[in-house]
Amino acid sequence: MAYYLHKIIFVALVVAIAVPSSLGRREKSDLENDLRDLCSQTNKTKKCWNIIKSEFSRFSDADGNKGVAGVVIDLAIAKSDEIHDKLNQLYDDSKNDELKEKYLSCSKNYNDASRNLDLARRNLDSDDYRNISVQIDDTSDELKSCKHEFKKDSFDPAHIRNRNKEFKIYVEIVKVATDRLLQENDQPQEGNIN
Repeated sequence: MAYYLHKIIFVALVVAIAVPSSLGRREKSDLENDLRDLCSQTNKTKKCWNIIKSEFSRFSDADGNKGVAGVVIDLAIAKSDEIHDKLNQLYDDSKNDELKEKYLSCSKNYNDASRNLDLARRNLDSDDYRNISVQIDDTSDELKSCKHEFKKDSFDPAHIRNRNKEFKIYVEIVKVATDRLLQENDQPQEGNIN
C-alpha cells in the first residue's frame, strides 16, 4: 500500500511541476513557425530570421501577435539607441566638419526614430492601435533622412549606410508585426454579430 501511495505522490509531483511551466506558452515549434512566417512577409526573410533567431528566447513569453509586436518594437528601439550612441561618439571623435554635420543630423534622426518607436510601444501597451502605423511610418521617414546624408558617393568611413540598412530591416519587421496585429484587431470576434 505504501508503495502505491509513494508512486501516486511521485506522479502528482511530476504533473504539478510539468503542467504549469507549459501553460500560457506556445510550443517552441509553433512559435518558431509563427516567427518564420513573420519574417517571410518581409523583403529580407533570411536577415529577418537571423535577427529573430539571435533573440529567440525573448519571444518565449510573447502572447500572440501583440506580444510579438512588443518584442520586435523593443528590439528596434535597442538597435536605434545603439546606432544613435555610435553616431554621437563619431560626432565627438571626428575632425572632419562635413562628417560631423552628417553624424549630428543622423543622430537627431535616430533620436526621433527611437522616440517614434517608444510612442508605438506605449500605444501597443495601452491597446490604442490607431496611431501605431503612423509612428512606424515616421520612423521610416527618419531613416530615409539619415540615408540621404550618406548617399552612395558620400564619404562614409564609419559605414553608416550599412547601419541604416540594418536598421531598415528592424523597422520592416516592426511594420509587418504591427500590421499583423492591426489586421487581427480588425477581424470580427467570434460570436459577435455585425
